[in-house]
This record gives sequence, structure tokens and C-alpha cells, in this order.
Amino acid sequence: MSAVKQFEDAFSSYVGAKHGIAVANGTCSLHVALVAIGVRPGDRVATTPLTMSSTSIAILHAGAVPVFVDVDPDTWLMDIPPAEGGRIPTFPEPTIYSIPVSLYGLHQPYCGLFTIDDAAQTLRPHSGAAFTSFSFQSSKILPLGEGGMLATNDAELAQRARSFSSLGYRMPDGPVIDKRVLKHPNYPRHHSLGWNYRMSPLVASAGVDRLDGTCPQGTPEYRLNIRQQCADMYRDVVRDVEWLTPQHVPEGWRHDYWTYAVATDTPERLLWLLDAMERHGGERPYPAWLPFYLEPAYAAPFGMNVGTCPVAESLQPRLCQLQTNCLVSARQNANALRKAIAEAG
Repeated sequence: MSAVKQFEDAFSSYVGAKHGIAVANGTCSLHVALVAIGVRPGDRVATTPLTMSSTSIAILHAGAVPVFVDVDPDTWLMDIPPAEGGRIPTFPEPTIYSIPVSLYGLHQPYCGLFTIDDAAQTLRPHSGAAFTSFSFQSSKILPLGEGGMLATNDAELAQRARSFSSLGYRMPDGPVIDKRVLKHPNYPRHHSLGWNYRMSPLVASAGVDRLDGTCPQGTPEYRLNIRQQCADMYRDVVRDVEWLTPQHVPEGWRHDYWTYAVATDTPERLLWLLDAMERHGGERPYPAWLPFYLEPAYAAPFGMNVGTCPVAESLQPRLCQLQTNCLVSARQNANALRKAIAEAG
């Protein structure tokens, strides 16, 4: 069995899915998933503007149009009230597809059958979505340097995704094709347009080592525990600080703490805090990404303007991401944050 197949089987089992499709990175995994569920040029895909740009870029790769849905003011996740019955969310007409994002590691609730869960910042279990999309980029919870994975319970969707990510090659439905047939000069290899999004066997081998415990300090459980400890440190520091508001975690929800995020009361306070933490010996934190439609490369072509998602626009210039991937650095940063809070009075 190839290293890629081993990793696909091990990771899909870990997240509770029947099928795993390994790809080169987490951006192309979203592109593959969109094509596999039937998104075509001109279709509309609902998503959040308050996340890393890859989510919306993947929609553009598929030739579709991102429809930006504002975020909940407390959880900062895409705010979509469910329709009657609770299973299919209410999107702006005529949108039926969606890519919600588990921002900063907080698991976005299930959003319907035509959903692709962008779980790049988590190791969340696969739910009822068409696909759950994961990233193994070096900053992620299971860091392999690069790589991505799609998880699904639908065999047909898995077959479509595997074909599209493998140059549109024909994928056998049953036993492996006889090599005499495969090596015949008239054998048709490509039955559809596809991209070369395949995962490197070296990346897959590293993934297998982390999942089977060969690399004890690289297992998901170990990495998640580190991030929880870091989050606990920051939580203790910001508790009862009126001008700092952590991302709200509703009761019963899971947070993997890809980062520990807080919002300041004003944009000016955020700029001061970034300087103050650095001044007190901490790492300068990352702020939030600009809402996608305000990025210069994308604002003009799509005619998107300030005011499209007012909650996201209010939050973004006040958000601060505190790193959680290393206990030593987190202690240093928590101490710098504590000193900055004391300085603020």
C-alpha cells in the first residue's frame, strides 16, 4: 500500500469518515471539493469574509462567485439562521452551496448537505457535510509542512474528487485495471478535465508517522493538548479585562485553539497592544486578515464595498491572534500581555 493511501485511510478513520482524498494543500482541497459537489462557473457560494483568503480564492478557482455572509458578533463564525426544520440554512437567493469556516479553531456547526466544512484550523470530526477540508501547512495543528485532505462519507463524491485532483484520470470503480489494458496504446486515461493536486508521498509518510505514534510529540492528541494549555494561559491573563473580549465558545462547542483570539474595544487599542506586547518582550501578534472583499486585488473586479458585512468589518481591525503552537513562546507572550495590560491601567 502506498504512503498516500495509508495516510488517507488513517486520517479519514481519525476524523470518522469513510473516505479520505489527500491533496497538495488546503486551498486546492477546497477547489476539488467545489468541483466534486457540482459547483460550476457562475454558481454562487456563501462563505465568510473573516478568514484567510484561500477559502474565497478556491471559489474563484472554480469559476464561482463568493457571496459573503456576515459573522456572529460573539463567535465570529458565519452567521446563518437555519430554515424551518433546522437542516438547510437560509442563504441569500439563489445560493445553495456554502463554505463555512471553523475560524481560529472554533468548530462551525453543521450547515447543510451542500456544505464544504473548511476545517483548516481544526481537526474537527467529519459531520454531515458533503466534504470536510483539512490543511497540514506548517502552522496548522497537524503540521506536515504542506498538504491537505478531504473527508467524505459519499463514495461517488470521493471518486469525483480523486479524479479531479489527479489530472482527470479514469478511476477504476472495482478491481485495479489489468496492466495489459492500462498499457495498451489506445487506453483513454483522461475522462474529464482535472488538475495535478496530488500529495507527495514524503508528506504522506510524515502524516502516517504522526497518526500512528511513531512521532509521539507530533500526534494530534499531543498537539491539541499543547494548544489547549496555551489557550488556558492566555485566558487567565485576559480574564476580567474590560477592553479585551475573547472569542465566545458556546456551551457544548469544541475549540481546537489553532490560535487564541481576542478583540480589543477599539482599533486604536489594538495597534497600541501590538506595540506594547513587543515592547515587553513578546512576539508581535498577528491581527486578523482583511475581509476578503476589501483586499485590493479583489475589491475592484467584483465591485464589493465597505458595508457588505458590517459585523466582520467592525471586528477585523480589533482582532488579535495569540499563538498557541509552543508552550515556551506562549508563556513569554502571556507574560508580555500581562505587562501590557498592567501598563494600560
